[in-house]
Amino acid sequence: MNINMHILLDELRELNPKTYLHDSIDLTIRSMAGFDKTSDGFLKDTLYLAATTALAAWEGKLQDVNLIVTGAFDLDFAQRNRCNIICFDDSLTPVEIAGHIFRIQKKYDDWNNALLSALIAKKPTKHLFAIALEEIHNPMMLLGPLNTLILAAGDIPASCTDTLWRELLNEGYLSYEHPLYSELLKIAEKKPSEQPFIVKFPMHDYTYLIANLFQSGKRCGALHLLEVNQPFSLGQITLVAHFRSILEQAIKTIPDLQILSSNANGFVYQLLNHIYVKESIIINCLQAKGWKVFDEFLCLNLMQNKMQRDDTLLNIIVQELTRVFPSAIILDYKDGVVMILRRADFSFDREDLQARLASFVKKFFLTIGVSSVFYDFKNLKRHYDECSLAIKYGLAQEPTLALHFFDDHVFRHLSRFIFVENGKNQFIHTKVELLHHYDLKNNTELVKTLLTYFQFGQSKSLAAEKMHLHRNTLTYRLNSINNLVGIDYSSRNLQEEEIFHIMLSCKFLEYIP
Repeated sequence: MNINMHILLDELRELNPKTYLHDSIDLTIRSMAGFDKTSDGFLKDTLYLAATTALAAWEGKLQDVNLIVTGAFDLDFAQRNRCNIICFDDSLTPVEIAGHIFRIQKKYDDWNNALLSALIAKKPTKHLFAIALEEIHNPMMLLGPLNTLILAAGDIPASCTDTLWRELLNEGYLSYEHPLYSELLKIAEKKPSEQPFIVKFPMHDYTYLIANLFQSGKRCGALHLLEVNQPFSLGQITLVAHFRSILEQAIKTIPDLQILSSNANGFVYQLLNHIYVKESIIINCLQAKGWKVFDEFLCLNLMQNKMQRDDTLLNIIVQELTRVFPSAIILDYKDGVVMILRRADFSFDREDLQARLASFVKKFFLTIGVSSVFYDFKNLKRHYDECSLAIKYGLAQEPTLALHFFDDHVFRHLSRFIFVENGKNQFIHTKVELLHHYDLKNNTELVKTLLTYFQFGQSKSLAAEKMHLHRNTLTYRLNSINNLVGIDYSSRNLQEEEIFHIMLSCKFLEYIP
């Protein structure tokens, strides 16, 4: 990594230098050179080694130049020329100073290489933080955009009783009712800069350093540091800024950090990835949106055509959906877009949903799976899986349709689950199975006739109307069933349990050959 003047100052403080440095972390050094009196000019990203006596000839021409000098320190000269100077007495030679600088450069190159190696290897987030703490000596927290704790790293002294950090550590989030909850969000909005900044809150004992994380220009979380072990020097702030840039790259590749790639929906990513999230965190995040855990919800999974998959297109779909469904939770996930609707905000009527989604299907070539209605947000993963099953079963049955509802395929899914676990013969009514084999061999519909007859309360007229048959034809079929397998449709002595078993068997055989 490229070090800067403030990192050098932190590392060289034990040599008791005198300094005048700009209050900026942008004093980057990419090379080092001796001070040349005959030079035509100086580069701002180069560190020059010189004796203080050589500077006088360049009065007025050293603005923003980075210098390490030996000799008597002239503060007035540094202020007049607005140059950055670290000055040592004559006991140190330029060669000794250069040796210190090369050692410091190697130290931070090794540190940066360790971070990059962990990033490339997609090591867990804890591994990245362990490396970062080798040079960033204050404890850190990685927070989601709604102040939920993703990870805490570093040791906090037992004497630290600051309620802000204690609540985050103990509860996993900063309560929606906490007086600093909205304050922290406001600070983040007011300071969208990529540079870390220091915050001191009244009534709290410690100073905080906050470094916002960004994805695609949007804030997706923040690093919070507590000043307990080492002062927040500009050198330390520079290191935090560098580590923040590493994390922003890691969000795109390391699985346990991808929960931050959805801006305010980090907790939703955790639920979808089946990562445990405290119920109190879910409540807090939903409360910030005006939702409750036990509202009525519907989950939709919008998938692109396999030949059309494109990350840029996914972002466009998210933006367009947000315009049509402004109160929904919408995020890109895996190869599609997940949308969660709340009944209080949108109608769950099928025709209404189809009308709202028709333009998306046509414009973006989407296939959409819709879950059953659910009442506990903690179960989101299960209902997201329902969306995938709805698409799977729906396309198998109607390949030309784009919108598929899980409710239409409950029996198909249940039957597959039961038969995979236990085998068909352990569940299907023996007489119904014999009837099914007869249908397959003779191309008849006796199983369907029997099911329809029982579905309509053993009414021949209603069953015949449903199947578009003459009543006599239905009677003939029912007599055939009795003759073939002994199910007497006219008997009023059939037990309710047996009728239920017959009906379930008939229904399941619609889906299982």
